[in-house]
Amino acid sequence: MKKEPLVQVSKLFKSYRKVQALREFSLFVKPGMIFSLLGPNGAGKTTLMKILLGIVKYDSGTVHILNLPVSSPLSRRGVRYLPEYITFPSWATPKVLMRQLERIRHESSMHDFIHRCTELDCVDLMNRPMGKMSRGQKQRVALSLVTTGQPALVLLDEPSTGLDPGGRIMVRNLIKGLASNGSTVLINSHLLGEVELVCDTAAFINKGRLIAEGGIDSLSKQTGLAFVETEQTAEMHKALENAGYSCRTEDKGVLIQLAAPSAFRKFNEIVLTTGIVFTALSLKRESLEDVFLRIMEHSNVEDDIVS
Repeated sequence: MKKEPLVQVSKLFKSYRKVQALREFSLFVKPGMIFSLLGPNGAGKTTLMKILLGIVKYDSGTVHILNLPVSSPLSRRGVRYLPEYITFPSWATPKVLMRQLERIRHESSMHDFIHRCTELDCVDLMNRPMGKMSRGQKQRVALSLVTTGQPALVLLDEPSTGLDPGGRIMVRNLIKGLASNGSTVLINSHLLGEVELVCDTAAFINKGRLIAEGGIDSLSKQTGLAFVETEQTAEMHKALENAGYSCRTEDKGVLIQLAAPSAFRKFNEIVLTTGIVFTALSLKRESLEDVFLRIMEHSNVEDDIVS
């Protein structure tokens, strides 16, 4: 049985005076997905999030969450939002903030909050005033406040801001855990490496238009590069060069330029004939950054043609 979309946006238009922030924008996000909004600054990503939250009114189109129009406050039951920039009262502690939030939302408990803070390694900050925390500490607390319990939809705008590598790993694990328990997570981030590690699906937005959407794996193309993972990099590099391939030695193997992805089968046979031990052999695909640059460049060319 197919799941009904949790978020439904159809033919959405929004303008700020002469600036068209969103134009004929449609998007459908199913429950349990980790979905990313990708695009350059000013593409319309944050405007879309604010429309979903009922903060910004749109000009035309339809926008629903759980089959309820976003004009209804009931559509935001179970919906959480963490903006890119958030300010807390300097005197307030995480424990005080949690109590204040729960007086409004009635969706989780202090026990749930302590559990989330433990996951994000900030439980020792429960009684510390926010004004006495670093940027990264505040971000961990904010993420804990936003994701405590089991929200239906979580909107995260640059969730890894201010976090060190360890904190980013915790956030990735948090997002995956939310989705595995049924939450839908919508992420707006410029850290494409982070997005690639956690997201199922991405929507590419440019100048207010949806220009591409789909699973990250399906959007990426073969690069025509093959990689041989081996500890004998020098020997493998020399053998493949002698076989007529253009090679580059990397940390854990050798990168080879093929004439086309279809030449991979013959290349496999050549590698085997070298007699050199290797642990993996694969065709490389575009990274999410490569996909982003390709899609945006194509979109800008189309706009130039239309104009």
